[in-house]
Amino acid sequence: MLCLVNRARANYGLSPLAAPSSLAWAAARKSVDVLRCDDFSHQACGRDSEYWVERSGYEGCAGENLAYGYGRTATPRYIFRLWMNSSGHRENILGAYPYDDIGIGLQVGALGGARNVHVWTQVFGIRGC
Repeated sequence: MLCLVNRARANYGLSPLAAPSSLAWAAARKSVDVLRCDDFSHQACGRDSEYWVERSGYEGCAGENLAYGYGRTATPRYIFRLWMNSSGHRENILGAYPYDDIGIGLQVGALGGARNVHVWTQVFGIRGC
């Protein structure tokens, strides 16, 4: 997923995003929340989108992309295409905000009665904002 994001950014003349472990941890925790609370939303488990970022130790502001799929719709390429076909998600990937960093989380579990659902989270960070 990181390669897809940074390749798209390069195609638009944008610098690649770094991938600090703190944001990867925050993204993974968000995906866990979505599954644990069976709540596909930016406020899964009643927590706002920056909840895990704040706890990760990352010093900055954050944005978030969420998606899920199962079977053939769970691959990085498929999920990336979904995000790129959505204006808000695309803006996060292509720099509508001056993001420096990205964390990518993937968790697999049950969601909405379906099993083996892949929940993808991208957390974008702006250092020191």
